Formats: sequence, C-alpha cells, structure tokens
Amino acid sequence: MSPVGRLFEIVHGDQRAVITEAGASLRAYEVGRRPVVEPFDGFDTAPVGCQGEILAPWPNRTVDGSWMWGRTGHQLWITEPERGHALHGLVRTLAWTPVEAEPERVELETTLLAHPGWPFPLHLVVSYALGPAGLSARLIATNIGRSSCPYGAAAHPYLAVPGGTVDEAVLRIRAATWMATDDRLAPVERRATAGTPYDFGGSDPVGTREVDNALTDLERGPDGRVEATLSAPDGRTTVVWGGSSVRWWQLFTGDALPGRWRRGALALEPMTCGPNALNTGDDLVVLEPGDRHQLTWGLRLD
Repeated sequence: MSPVGRLFEIVHGDQRAVITEAGASLRAYEVGRRPVVEPFDGFDTAPVGCQGEILAPWPNRTVDGSWMWGRTGHQLWITEPERGHALHGLVRTLAWTPVEAEPERVELETTLLAHPGWPFPLHLVVSYALGPAGLSARLIATNIGRSSCPYGAAAHPYLAVPGGTVDEAVLRIRAATWMATDDRLAPVERRATAGTPYDFGGSDPVGTREVDNALTDLERGPDGRVEATLSAPDGRTTVVWGGSSVRWWQLFTGDALPGRWRRGALALEPMTCGPNALNTGDDLVVLEPGDRHQLTWGLRLD
C-alpha cells in the first residue's frame, strides 16, 4: 500500500486529477499533461510541505499550540517543532473514506474525534469535480458535538511553474493588507500592501521576494468570489478562486523546502480565517451543535 493510501483519479476531457485517501489531498491536477499543481510523484511518495492537503479545523499556525476557548485553556500537540507551533489542523493525515466515486467527481468523508488540545468532534466531507470550468472543490464541516466550537479551514495547493521557477512567474492578488510576522512566523500586525514587497497587484515577476505571509482585505467579484492568478514562464496562467467564505490568502514561495520544491512551485492557500485564529479570532467561525460550514475553491488553466 502507498503511504498515502488509495488514489482516486477523476478525468474530464484532457483534464486529470488524483486525490489521496490520506488527508483527501490533491496529489495532481493537469490539463493536457501540463501540470496545474506541482504533483508529488511516485507510488511511495508522500506530500512535501503539506502539498495539496485539506487544513482543518484551523489552517496556518496556532502559536505555541496554546489557545483559550471561553475560560478553558487547551494545549495542542506541537507539529512544527522548529518553530514551536501547532500547524495546519488535524485532518491532513487522517484516512478519508470514499462516499461517491464517479469518472469526473469524487467525494470523501472523515470524522475528527477528540484530540489533545481539541475536544470537539467534527464530521467533514470534501468533494473534487472536473468540468468545463476546471477543478472545483467543496469542504463541508458539521459540528457533531454537544457544545459550540471554533472552526477554520483552507486548502494547500502548490501551483506549478513549467519553464522556470517562482522567480520568473507573475502573481496577481488583489489584497489591501498583509500580515507581518516575527522570526517564528507568528503573526504580529496587519499592514497595508501598497508600496511594499507584498503588493502583487501589478505585472512584475515575483523575482527574489521570499514570502510566507497571509494577505487579506481581498477584492471580490460580483459573484462574491476572490481570485488570484499565476502566470508561468510557459505563457499559461493558473487561476485560483475562492468562494464567499475565503477571507485570506496564504502565500508561500517555498524557500524552506528541499530539492525541486525550493521556489519550484508557489503555495497559494485559500483560507477562511487568519493565522493564529484560535487566539486572535480573525474571521474565526463558531459552529453550534449541528451547524455546518462550507468552503469552496477551485483551479483553472487559462
């Protein structure tokens, strides 16, 4: 068996995507054999840098793994030991069970039970589908416990840059604010993007900018969606969109990753809440018993 369990392939025309049992991760997505996300190849290969994973019940970092809910303190396992934080939630290594598997669509589910530092049970269902508009994904979380619980989620695709590296790619994000961090990547304060290296509203390549930061105050289209684009050296542009629940983008240029992953792909993560949201409350959702939350996002190649 592969370290990531079963693989679920969906196809539409010249589009192909592969999703893993472990973490319901997007292992590959290509159009006409051109990768849209950088794949983690090989039967025995696991994700690098959380590639393609579902991040819940919080994305990004919970600083020191410590947080309060009401008057009760909680201590999560430290999963980023080099910085001392709890990183990217609790479901990215769980086994997800197929609910439906069709040629163009797959739906998987998992249940998150009580965990050190997280006493709230959740049921999660994720679907991936291919169609004329590209790849679309939907994550639905339901509070199956007896008390209210906080919640946030994200996806973690790494966008491919065929023909070069992140340095030559042109990234466009309409965001008025970025989150400054300290040397442990803990959030410090929001700052305006205008006139800073975190302003990606123009047509300049990413260049040598090293970024592992979140951006917010996003410009939305008439349909309530947010969009970001990455134009690669091969002349193709990848569009990442997020539905109405997406409030932040996390951008990571991959400088800390090994081998071909170092600046060889760009992580662009649609997030429903900000970094360290379990402590700051930035766009954190509160789910009452029986409440559901939906995150939608997708990719297309122009």
